[in-house]
Amino acid sequence: MEKYILNETPVRTANNFGINNIEMTLENPEYYKEFDNFSIEAEDINNIQLEINNNEEKIVEEDNRIGLKRNINYRVKIIIPENVKIKDNIKLEFELDDENEFLIENIEIILEKNAFANIEILYNSSNEKNAFHNGNLNVILKEKANAKIIVSNLVNNKVTNLYEMKNVLSKGAKLDYVIAEIGGNSKISNYYTKLNGDDSENLLNVIYLGKEKEVIDINYNIETYGKKSKAYINVQGAITDYARKNFKGTIDFKEGSKKAIGKENENCMILSANAKSKSLPMLLCHEEDVEGEHGIASGKIDENKLFYIMTKGLSYKEARKLIIKANLNDIIRKIEDEDLINLIDKEINKI
Repeated sequence: MEKYILNETPVRTANNFGINNIEMTLENPEYYKEFDNFSIEAEDINNIQLEINNNEEKIVEEDNRIGLKRNINYRVKIIIPENVKIKDNIKLEFELDDENEFLIENIEIILEKNAFANIEILYNSSNEKNAFHNGNLNVILKEKANAKIIVSNLVNNKVTNLYEMKNVLSKGAKLDYVIAEIGGNSKISNYYTKLNGDDSENLLNVIYLGKEKEVIDINYNIETYGKKSKAYINVQGAITDYARKNFKGTIDFKEGSKKAIGKENENCMILSANAKSKSLPMLLCHEEDVEGEHGIASGKIDENKLFYIMTKGLSYKEARKLIIKANLNDIIRKIEDEDLINLIDKEINKI
């Protein structure tokens, strides 16, 4: 076991706030065996370029923003050619089990000029032993490409889960993310977008849930370089028991991004006296003619809302559950795939 300092903020704040990074003790085996529990579903598979590499070769991912270098044991590369529009969702699923207890994958998604695609990435598990997942997702959108990417972490609480997403957008490109951070005893996520092109746009919608002694550390950073570029971060979550959560959200207006817009919002419902929530929203500005907003809300469920719902015949537990799900549903409904929505809903009901 080794200690690591992970998920550092792009700009440090006071050390005594305890949010600049997270310290974790993780197993660091010299060798990870082959992973073979992956599936892909795509009706238009003949219209995409697909490469899958599953072998035992040690390939170290150098550019790891979380700060953890690992030997990758699975690679997937998807290219949507120029002017190709994929109507049906491309679905990727990884499942950890007792035979596939280590997954350290790299997924590369490239949309060429004017391409369009919706891509779902699902992480599931059926393992009874402790397992480890470190995902790396790299997305490149060329001029006027448009993508919606849905990442659903539904692994069980025996999995340590670390995930990073890196995105680069060219002129007029639009990237819409929906992320469900539900599973895992630790949920460490790092999100970075570079809005290189004028009129490029990144929308990030996230839900998270934490229970028992789970640790959630979220570090999101969007940099605007292009003129009239747009960055939106919307995060909704709930924690209970002894769970602890850190949210770090940064929108960085770089020089030259005139008339760029950046907005971020996080809302955390705290459902027990022992759960702990910390939030650090940041707007950094190197350009004068920009528009930036941020808002953070953290606290218990409104007792007046609870009382009103209970007057309609619901129990305390049912009323509380209804309020929690209502906060999350605005984001969940952006998924559109009813089967996936039902899977996520099932996991929320368990918690």
